[in-house]
Amino acid sequence: MKVWMLGGMRIPLLLVVFLVAFTLAGPVPSNERGRPEAEMSSSDWHIHVVENESDYIWSSLALDSMGYPHICYLEWYNTSLTYAAWTGFTWMIEIIDNVGRTNPWNSIAVDSKDNPHVAYFDRTNYDLKYARRIGTNWSIETVDSEGDVGWRASLALDASDRPHISYHDITNEDLKYSTWTGSNWSIEIVDSHIRHPSISIAVDSKGYPHIGYYDGRHPIYDLKYAMWTGANWSLETVDSEGYVGSDVSIALDANDHPGLSYGDRTKGLKFAKWTGLNWTIEVVDSQGSAWGTSLAFDDQDDPHIAYFVKANFFLWYAEWNGSSWMIEVVDTVGDLGDRASLALDDDGNPHISYNDDVDFDQKYATKADLIPPEPEERSVSVDIDPDTLNLKSKGRWITAYLSAENASVHDINVSTILLQDAFAPERWDHQDDVLMLKFNRQEFKDTVQVGESVSVKIAGKWEDGAAFEAYDSIRVIERGK
Repeated sequence: MKVWMLGGMRIPLLLVVFLVAFTLAGPVPSNERGRPEAEMSSSDWHIHVVENESDYIWSSLALDSMGYPHICYLEWYNTSLTYAAWTGFTWMIEIIDNVGRTNPWNSIAVDSKDNPHVAYFDRTNYDLKYARRIGTNWSIETVDSEGDVGWRASLALDASDRPHISYHDITNEDLKYSTWTGSNWSIEIVDSHIRHPSISIAVDSKGYPHIGYYDGRHPIYDLKYAMWTGANWSLETVDSEGYVGSDVSIALDANDHPGLSYGDRTKGLKFAKWTGLNWTIEVVDSQGSAWGTSLAFDDQDDPHIAYFVKANFFLWYAEWNGSSWMIEVVDTVGDLGDRASLALDDDGNPHISYNDDVDFDQKYATKADLIPPEPEERSVSVDIDPDTLNLKSKGRWITAYLSAENASVHDINVSTILLQDAFAPERWDHQDDVLMLKFNRQEFKDTVQVGESVSVKIAGKWEDGAAFEAYDSIRVIERGK
């Protein structure tokens, strides 16, 4: 079953013992900036279980204009790429594609109309694919199919909602980039001879892509950065001290300056920032090797990072408050998956999606209050045409015009609509704020009798599953020719 949980976390007894020992052992080591010791828990975090019917990996999160989360992840046992969205009242969950039993390395983004877009690796066909939800359906296409391609796919949308995707070509060991030109996918090689990478993409105010990536070739193991200048790719090594750059995440500040969060095998979680002149690099959290990092900047250009720590398998959250890093535990159920995905809403509240490999849950944590508000009562009204129906007539259609109050007719699931609880529309169309439905006139005539005020019923469901009914009265006659 699908569960929505507020608050409490399930913690095994052995893990409780470990937590007590960990707390008594003293504070988490501080970094170069001398941050205060990490909090071991926070009542501000609300932990939710999105789905718990399978084993889930590789979670990716984006927020819409309402601050509601949209999450993409792989259901391991049935090999399906799955999409979950919070409607304001419940989770809507659906399958996008069957991709094979491996990390799909999916990446989700939400466009200006709140439609989700997903780039992902299809292990069944070894292709890079791209899906976007149009209305109630998913449109899926193959972006790149030359060789074993699409690993570590990362997606960003520009101001025109155009997709930009960075990914790895294992066959040729290339870092590749693809974007939609308006008529076709443009594909190019950014860097060559790249092995075992992690990859993250962001798009600046000009629509230019910026890519942070890890080059895992022996003996390199470096954090690298690529930027499109408008004419060519500018490549540079950001950090090369030891084994650095794994699980990189990129974000851009208000000046389009990149920031990178990433793991250092010996020093822990690190953060690199371009000042406009040079890169500054610091250790954020030195308690152990960090992986699955995810970075976001708030409206003050302060960085926020979600990540896992290998030493304790906890999900952690780091926030720069203007003078120091504030670090706290988000979830303590051990072995919390392979990737955290972080986004900030307009109020600066963090939202994180992640996988729980102990309880096999797809989870979501936030400091925002997502308890549903009391909704305005929504309703549907219908106008049936013709107002007078002659049972002897040979017309083709009965037309119903649906309008909605405190809602949009675009949120009605047309596939659920029935006229007189008997038959579905044969044609339909949205006309601004009206949903026009055409039903077979001859079938409809069999459901009514002659009368001056005959009730006609329309029934259906909203996209979130709530049912509605609407009625109109028409005159029914039976005149001869």
